[in-house]
Amino acid sequence: MLTVSCASDAEIEVDRDGRFIKYPNGVVCDNKTGLEWYAWPDKETNWKMAEQWAKRLQVAGGGWRLPAIKELEALYEKDVGTRNMTPLLKTSGWYVWSGETKGSSSAWGFAFSYSRKYWDTQDSPSDGQAFAVRSIKHPGHLISCIDWGSQSTIENLSWTIEWFKKFPGTI
Repeated sequence: MLTVSCASDAEIEVDRDGRFIKYPNGVVCDNKTGLEWYAWPDKETNWKMAEQWAKRLQVAGGGWRLPAIKELEALYEKDVGTRNMTPLLKTSGWYVWSGETKGSSSAWGFAFSYSRKYWDTQDSPSDGQAFAVRSIKHPGHLISCIDWGSQSTIENLSWTIEWFKKFPGTI
């Protein structure tokens, strides 16, 4: 399995929790998925406000969005931290909005209390919290962030070559 490390704008680690690294700017990197996370100020919000916040977020260069349900599910770790997820993502809420909608007036969220997706109206706070997420943007950045100690150099190099075959001219 390839392990990727995210290079945040602030390269100095503040804290580490297994596969997660937190940087001084508040960005939390998931080395397993290559996703970077940022937590909404710890208060309830509705989906519409959460979506606008994520789109406008400029921390570490912007490019943020609300996560997909599958991305939230990947954060779930039973009995880890106080909310069944890494404690590096600071939240007192159990429910986190996703970027997925249900019709024109509802949206999906994920309940970390019992590892289930749920839906609610987009203008209802319903204890909802928000995380912003983004993936590594540049394949060149990805190469520099490969954790070469996690696999043999040949496997990583092979993976990198395959990446550039799929996405030529991306450096």
